[in-house]
Amino acid sequence: MEKLDTSPGEEAIKDKAREFMSGLVSSAAEVSDAATTSTAEGAEVVKAWKDNFTGSKDVDKFWEIYDDKTTSIWTMVYDEADSNETLEDTIAIVADLLDQSGMADIQKDCFAVIHTLESLEIEGLWFFNGPNPEILFGANEETSWFSFSQLGPEATDLVKSAVLQRMMPSDGRLNGKDIKDTKIFL
Repeated sequence: MEKLDTSPGEEAIKDKAREFMSGLVSSAAEVSDAATTSTAEGAEVVKAWKDNFTGSKDVDKFWEIYDDKTTSIWTMVYDEADSNETLEDTIAIVADLLDQSGMADIQKDCFAVIHTLESLEIEGLWFFNGPNPEILFGANEETSWFSFSQLGPEATDLVKSAVLQRMMPSDGRLNGKDIKDTKIFL
């Protein structure tokens, strides 16, 4: 059996990792001030995000628009990536997810940027009117194949960095892997 490394150097690395994660994911106490339901104000924020994304893609403007009281940001990962066999089939999984009939009904309350990676993994970034992806889950049972994790809700530097990396990767890579296809849900 391998002995755990509890050296001061290893503990310092673990402390940095904990600090990084706490900057990305909120605690239960912080969530209480965040969005609690879909609102007309949240719908306006989502519309403004979409307009910014399809226009200038001004990241600073995006954060000026963001309101953690009415909206939320979530990452999405495909749970069955190990069973994907071809790039074309993996891209088709994303297309099928976005083509479900219930998606048209929720367009005003969310948008997403979804990448298919060279490793046949699928990762996405979703923006919702309200506190969570429940509206998406209710509209699309294909979402059961994906895991969702909230970023923030506070727009810390770490959250901003994570959003930028997924929303507009500058080098065509995500998590060190080439992006082979990107679909946008507007």
